[in-house]
Amino acid sequence: MQLKIASITNLTDARFFSAAGAHYVGFCFDVLDENNISFPKANEIIQWLHVPVVVGEFGVHQSKEEIEYLAQQLSLNEIQIPIQHTDLSDLNFEKFITVDVDTILKNQPVSSDYYVLKLNLNEIENPIIQQFIASNKVFIETAFTNENITSIIDKLAPYGIQITCQKEEKTGFSMVDKYADLLEIIGF
Repeated sequence: MQLKIASITNLTDARFFSAAGAHYVGFCFDVLDENNISFPKANEIIQWLHVPVVVGEFGVHQSKEEIEYLAQQLSLNEIQIPIQHTDLSDLNFEKFITVDVDTILKNQPVSSDYYVLKLNLNEIENPIIQQFIASNKVFIETAFTNENITSIIDKLAPYGIQITCQKEEKTGFSMVDKYADLLEIIGF
C-alpha cells in the first residue's frame, strides 16, 4: 500500500514522513486553502527531502499557467487537482485527481493516474464506492484513528491512503506522535 501525505506546511512533518517511507508528499499552493504554503517555504523544505516524490496540490481556481509555472520552478512531475478543474486534460503531469463520492455515484470520473477520495466513515460500506476503489489506483482519506484504520484498510484494500497534515501549533510542535501511531499500526 502506498502512503501519500498532503498539505505539508513545516519541516518537522516533511522530515518525519520522508524518514517513515512515505511515497508522496504534497504541498498545497492554493492560497484559498487554509493549509497552503508559500512557494519559498515549500522550496526550502523540499531541499531537505531525498526519498518521496513531491506533489504540488492546486485548487480549481488556479490557472493552467500558474500551475505549470510553479511546477517548473520546483521541478514537479506530479500534481493533485480537483476533478472540476477546467484545464484538467490540458495539464501534462502525472495526476492525482481529487474526487468526491457524489461524482463516483454519478459515474462521472475522468481517467487519471491516481484518484484521491475523501470519504465519510458512513460511506465505506457503499458497494459502488468499494468497486471504484477496487478498479482504480485510489488513495483514500477519511477520519483515520488508531481504532479504525486497520479495519478501513482491510475492508477497502485501497491502492493507498492519504493523510493531510495539520499546521504546527508553534514551531517544532506538530502532530508527529499521532501520525507515528497510525503508521505503526499499518506497518510503516
